[in-house]
Amino acid sequence: DVACVARRIAVDPALTARMLRLANSSFYGLQKQITTPSEAVAVLGLHNLRRLISTAAIMGKLPIAQDSAIEFESYWRHAIGTGLCARGIAAQKGINPESAYVAGLLHDIGRLVLAIRFPERYKGAMEHHRACGIPMVEAEDTVLGLNHAMVGAALARHWNFPEPIRQAIAEHHDVDRLPLATLVAVVHAADALAHALDFDGTENAMAAPIPQGTWDRLELHEEQVRAVADQADQEFALACRVLQ
Repeated sequence: DVACVARRIAVDPALTARMLRLANSSFYGLQKQITTPSEAVAVLGLHNLRRLISTAAIMGKLPIAQDSAIEFESYWRHAIGTGLCARGIAAQKGINPESAYVAGLLHDIGRLVLAIRFPERYKGAMEHHRACGIPMVEAEDTVLGLNHAMVGAALARHWNFPEPIRQAIAEHHDVDRLPLATLVAVVHAADALAHALDFDGTENAMAAPIPQGTWDRLELHEEQVRAVADQADQEFALACRVLQ
């Protein structure tokens, strides 16, 4: 019920402001000014609204550190892009697309935690990753003694996310493990696809090529992957307005 959703959102001034800004953006090209939560819900639609709320809520839980080793906007652009790709792949496979979106959005949340908590050591891990040409999780293990997948899974557990989402965060770099859970495969493929689409604008492909086993587990054809990429690309500009 749109009116019920609008009433609940209206009690959160920050979320209301984000919604109104998004609904009044040039993306929608409306001539009438949107001024109420109920009008904004009607313009955005419940699916877009659900993603907006999920993204804004998660972003709001973490502080922004000026001396972090990670550039925050690039990080969140890749996270949102991965969420959109995961949602598209999940829809192709008949699994819950919104759970897949959240798993994709959170897949690297441990990187953000480590960069905020240990900025200098995490910069060292990133330098080790670049200098040695090894996966980021290996560089983190070497320099910090733990990696972002472990930290992200622990945070997801603390936030009481369902086990499949926690598992996807914990294992999205460990796709050689058998049996490979479907949501793990979805997030791994979405991560690589988001890097290929360069959603973060860095042209720095940190993700390894997708192993054949992942494609076999997902049973996706080339035209399906192309459809997922096209849809994610179309939705990306709108989804990223939550960063503004």
